[in-house]
Amino acid sequence: MRFIQILALSGVAAALAWGNPQCYLQGYGDLVAKADNTSLTLKDGTVFPYHTDKPTASWDDKINNADLSIQLSQPYDAGGFETPPPYLFDPGRLRYQPFFQTLYGKNKAAVEKNLVMIQWPTLKGSVKLPVTKVAGVDKKLYAIGQEIAKLPKKERIWAEGATTYAYRVIKDTDRLSMHSFGIAIDLAPTKTQYWKDEAPSETAHIGYHNTMPLSIVRIFEKHGFIWGGRWYHYDTMHFEYRPELFAPACRMQE
Repeated sequence: MRFIQILALSGVAAALAWGNPQCYLQGYGDLVAKADNTSLTLKDGTVFPYHTDKPTASWDDKINNADLSIQLSQPYDAGGFETPPPYLFDPGRLRYQPFFQTLYGKNKAAVEKNLVMIQWPTLKGSVKLPVTKVAGVDKKLYAIGQEIAKLPKKERIWAEGATTYAYRVIKDTDRLSMHSFGIAIDLAPTKTQYWKDEAPSETAHIGYHNTMPLSIVRIFEKHGFIWGGRWYHYDTMHFEYRPELFAPACRMQE
């Protein structure tokens, strides 16, 4: 994780200039019509400001008031995990909620109109999971499951206990979980790690813990899903569809 190693030396401020509005156009080509440093326009005509005037000075401000620019302010590094993420480095965890509500559904009823069931392989057969069909997320998650099914059993066990759609807020916040949009999946919830089990404060200094195999992580990332284990506020069971963070305009340059 070359970029993570750089951040560990120079601090999160090194990533503040990161981000390119073209990442949205490249990541959501079927849904986004145009994007620049002023605004983002969806193909249905919806226009979002690229920057809002809400306060973003503190970390709590950023996570509660993220806009489209802040959403891209930390580059996602799909590398190894030999170097723990540096302090407050959570690429993809700073989210502009109106963007996702417009893409996947403004409320519970609207989201559920786009849900379809996919077959997710398990060691004892398969289970049905509700996932959104918007942007082909259902097809991508099905393909991920088929690839994981080819892994050795000692790695496949980390894909058991899968859960997807649940319309709810994130614990201790009023922000909607990405599970609310049918674009996230949690795996092995009883064997993985979550930062709030160590410290409840967003700005607390915490350690890093993970048991999720990199073989599974890489399959998800190949299909445009980020992993919560690449966050300082680690959530190692969690994966969510975020293609903007894998777009060419948002890849690290050598």
